Amino acid sequence: MILTDILLIAALAVFVVAWWARKTPARRVILIVSAALATIIGIAGYLTDRWQDAGGAFMGALFLLGLGGVVLKNRITRRDRTGGVPWFSGIFITIGLIAVIALIREFPINPLPRPSGQYAVGVRTFEIDDASRLGVFAAKPNEPRRLLVRVWYPAGDVAGREPAPYFSDAEAKSTARSLGALVGFPPFFTYIRHVQTNAYINAPLLAGAANLPVVIYSHGYTSYLSQNTVLMEELASHGYIAYSIQHTYDSAETAFPNGDVAAMDPALQEVASNETGRPSQADAFGGDTLDKRIDALLAFQEFALKTGSRIAIKSTKVWIADRIFLHDTLQTAPPASIAEIARAGNLARVGELGMSFGGAIAGELCMYDTRCAVGVNMDGGNFPFSSTNAEEPAPFLMFHSDPANLYKEMDRPVPATGPRSFNEFSYERIATAGSRPDVYRISLKNTQHLGMSDSSLFVGDTVKAALFGTAPAVTMISAQNDFILGFLDKHLKNVASDYPAKELAKFNGAVVVIPEADIAPWWNAKPEAERAALEARINAAKPTYPGMPILNAATPVLPQIPN
Repeated sequence: MILTDILLIAALAVFVVAWWARKTPARRVILIVSAALATIIGIAGYLTDRWQDAGGAFMGALFLLGLGGVVLKNRITRRDRTGGVPWFSGIFITIGLIAVIALIREFPINPLPRPSGQYAVGVRTFEIDDASRLGVFAAKPNEPRRLLVRVWYPAGDVAGREPAPYFSDAEAKSTARSLGALVGFPPFFTYIRHVQTNAYINAPLLAGAANLPVVIYSHGYTSYLSQNTVLMEELASHGYIAYSIQHTYDSAETAFPNGDVAAMDPALQEVASNETGRPSQADAFGGDTLDKRIDALLAFQEFALKTGSRIAIKSTKVWIADRIFLHDTLQTAPPASIAEIARAGNLARVGELGMSFGGAIAGELCMYDTRCAVGVNMDGGNFPFSSTNAEEPAPFLMFHSDPANLYKEMDRPVPATGPRSFNEFSYERIATAGSRPDVYRISLKNTQHLGMSDSSLFVGDTVKAALFGTAPAVTMISAQNDFILGFLDKHLKNVASDYPAKELAKFNGAVVVIPEADIAPWWNAKPEAERAALEARINAAKPTYPGMPILNAATPVLPQIPN
């Protein structure tokens, strides 16, 4: 809780106690003052983005009105009922106090979990502009592609510095409010600006830092670059440099360092209506046979490619271009504010990470850019389908939330063998699926899609269960940290380990491996003509990137993407 929460609850509690204790000296004064203070404090909390305190302001005002009504009634009737126990009114105001406390507790403000590494964490935010791509999405025709980037890194001396807030004031007014608008209440996420992170703004880079491992991360669709701050801080505390990029116009509002704000592209609201006739994905996610699943998957891919889907095709190409531009900029001409950090990292071989749609970008990018040394997809799909029936050229971690939630959403029974990966035909050749020891498919049980972010830390159990899953928040967060850090340590840092055996043992059934053992036998048992026909469909449904042959050893360059 923050100070306004504490003072608000205290003021309301004084009122409730005084209300029950009718013989309290100066009772009327105490009641008036405590209710008035609750109202003022609640309004102050609301005005500083703690909207939950508005409930306390309402109760304080209600108490004042009720008290005024009692005084007025006593004067009219010339009776002062101060004897007995005020059962009816007392129970009512006590319930009001409990409701205010419950609302505040349901949206807690606690510091982020401390990272486990040996290094302090620094953070810097900067902008890069791609003048070769003009008018992308909602940008003006002559506007270069503007991108906001944040970097977390191992820091030197942080004495005397204050940790950064989760949202800056500017982000609370823009990014957070645009996220809230998606759920119909713009202030909803603004209170998170009171959350304290473990990273220090513009802290000095660790002395002597050189050849540090680097990861580049993308957020989920319509989300924001700091949605997995806990993971970024964890990696930085272990000596990684972690960059996160906000994909302008496909994200929540973007607050640039100079004060400019780029809104979410209004066209995104029309995406669903513009995809009339899109095949159902119910069988792709929950079909009871592999034949049904691959047929439904390919029907969706064919539709997306044919219609030039904004999400599955256009956005993917733009996001990949964004990532490549960031990577090239860090290697060749980093902004002065982060140049020393860029030079301290090994940018020749990096980890490509992402959550949801950003995870799909990681998988797709690794198919084309050999600077990708490892890839991590946190509960994202496979867009736009380059890795269907194809080997990822680098070690790859597919980290799912609980796929059982998809079966529930699609009103399909969970297979007797357990939930399956919705990317089961991706990241490996189908004919040899499940045979690569460096391709991992795991799921975090009792966790929903949005639980694969920091979000579960900002709500109480009731909201968390509805939106993020019933797994404890500490499990959601620590599992992401441990499994991704362990994977990167083994395959990017080349640290010898038996990954993921230790991590699976630690979480003891909360994280499980998703098996692929039945896919290759099913595929190889098909007649050759049937396999050839399916492969032809798969290949025809894949995108093309002019100038970007798959597994191109040279730095790929994307053409301008039309709006």
